[in-house]
Amino acid sequence: MSEQPQNAMNMDGIDLSEAMRAYRAVVDDKPLPPNDPGLRQLLDLNAVVPSTHNPGHHIALDPQETAHGLLWRGYEDIARTIHNLSAIPRLMEVLTAEYDRGRWRNGAGSEYIEDAVLVNDRIDKITANATEELLTAQPNKRSDQLLSIALPRDSALVERGCSMRTLYPHTARSGVSEPRWMEHMSRMGTQIRTLAIPFPRMIIIDRRHAVIENLIVEGAPIHSAWYVTDRAVVEWMVMIYDLFWDRADSWVIPASAEDHVTTATQRSILRELVAGRDQRQIATRLNISDKTLRNQLAVLRAKLGVDTTIQVIYWWATSPENDSALERKAPLEFQPGL
Repeated sequence: MSEQPQNAMNMDGIDLSEAMRAYRAVVDDKPLPPNDPGLRQLLDLNAVVPSTHNPGHHIALDPQETAHGLLWRGYEDIARTIHNLSAIPRLMEVLTAEYDRGRWRNGAGSEYIEDAVLVNDRIDKITANATEELLTAQPNKRSDQLLSIALPRDSALVERGCSMRTLYPHTARSGVSEPRWMEHMSRMGTQIRTLAIPFPRMIIIDRRHAVIENLIVEGAPIHSAWYVTDRAVVEWMVMIYDLFWDRADSWVIPASAEDHVTTATQRSILRELVAGRDQRQIATRLNISDKTLRNQLAVLRAKLGVDTTIQVIYWWATSPENDSALERKAPLEFQPGL
C-alpha cells in the first residue's frame, strides 16, 4: 500500500483557536513568524499563501476556493484509500502463496523439493543412513543413467543388512535395463514384484522417511517430489504400499536352460492351452499325437507335484519360463515314445 502523499488532507491536528488567531493576523496584514503554529495550519489547509511582495506577510485566499480544494483533496484521499483496500485481497493472496512455499520447504512434516538433482541427493543421504528397510515403487521406466546411480546405492544398502522390496510395472519384465537391475538385486535378496495396474511413485526408508511424487504444486517439473517425515503419514504410506504389494506378481530370476522345468514342446502346449484351445486342436497345430500331448502334460504334473492340468496352467501363468525369449534359445523338440 502506498504512503500518504505530503499534500494529503489531515484535519486531525487542526487547533481552531490557533488557526483563527493567525488568520486574523493575515487579514489585518500583520507579519507572522514562519514557525507560528496557527500559520503552519493555515498553509497546510491552503487558506493563505506567502506574499511575494512583502516578506513575512501572507495573503488570505477566498474561503470558498479553500473549501473546494479541501473537499477535492478529501475525495482523493478517499479514492486512494479505497484503491489500497481493494488491493489487500490480491496482496494477501501473493503473500499467502509465498508463506505456504516457505512452510512447504521448512515445515516439520514435509518439504517440497523441485529440482531432480536435489531429490536424488536427498534420497542418497537418507538411504546412506538406512538401517532397517527400503520400500520403493517405480511406476515409470527408469533411464539407464538413473539405474546406474541406483544400483551401487541399493547394493550397499542391502549389503549393510537392510531388507528391500521393490515394485515395478509389469512392462519392466520385457525391458533390458530393469531386468538387469532386478536380477542383480534379486540375487542379493531383494524382493521384487510387478503390477499391471497404475500405482504411485514412492520411496520409504526405515518407516521414518518417505519421498513421494508431487500432487500439489501445479506446473512443477515432472521429477519434483515431497520429502515426508511425519511418522503417522509415513506409516499410512507403508499401508498403501502393502496394498499394492499384495496385488502384485512376484519376479524371480529366470532359470538357466538346464534348470528349466519345461521343455520347448511343453511350453508350446501350455501356450496353446492358455489360448483356450482343446487338446485335439493343440496336437494338430503342433503336429504331435494326442498320446504325446497327454504324456507331456503328465510329465509336467509329476514334475510340479500337482494333480490337474488346471494347476499346471496356474503355475505357468506366473512362471519365469513363460517367456517367448526361451523359444529363441531352444528349438521345438520331439521326444519319441512320449
